[in-house]
Amino acid sequence: MNHSNSILDHLIKMSVTNTKYEKQVGSSFNIELEVRPRTKTAVLLSVGILEYLTLQFINGTVKFTVDNGAGSETVTHVPNMFNALCDGHWHHIKLYKTKNLMTLTVDGRSNLNIMKKGKKTDTNTKDPLYLGGVPKGTRSRGLETTEGFLGCVRVLNMGKKPRKRKNIDLSQVSLFGDIAKNSCPVN
Repeated sequence: MNHSNSILDHLIKMSVTNTKYEKQVGSSFNIELEVRPRTKTAVLLSVGILEYLTLQFINGTVKFTVDNGAGSETVTHVPNMFNALCDGHWHHIKLYKTKNLMTLTVDGRSNLNIMKKGKKTDTNTKDPLYLGGVPKGTRSRGLETTEGFLGCVRVLNMGKKPRKRKNIDLSQVSLFGDIAKNSCPVN
C-alpha cells in the first residue's frame, strides 16, 4: 500500500482555498495561526497575483513577504535549531501588516521590517486566499516553493476581533489535496 498519498499515514497535506472569499489585504492585515508542521519547506499562506502577501516555511525558516507593487519586502524568523518547528509541538504564528510596517511573531519572538520600497501602503489584492498551498496551475508570485503544507492547523484568525473558538464550516470552502478533517495525529 502506498502510504505517501493516503490519509492513513496521518501526514496531512492541508490546502484550502475559499474561492467565494476574495481577500483585500489593503493597508492593514493581520492573521493568527497555530500549526504543527511536519515539513521544513511549504506554502502556508498566499494571497494576490500582482501585489501579494505570502507566508512560507523555507528550509526551517519562517518567511513573511509582501509586495505593494514596488518590489517584495520580507521579514523572517530563523529558529534557534534547524528542526525547531518540526518538533511535534504546536507553534503560534502572528502576521501583522500595518501601512509600511510588517511584523512576524513566532512563539512569542517578534521580528519586524519597515517597508522602504515605494510610498504606497496598500497591498491591492482581490484574490482567493490560499491556506496550506496553492492549486496546480495557479499564478502566485512571491512563492519560493510550491510544496503544500504537511501538518496540522488548529487556529486561523483574521481581523482585529479577539479570537473566538468556533468551527470553520468546510462546506463553504473549496478543498484540494490530502486533507483529514477534525483530527491531527501525533505521528
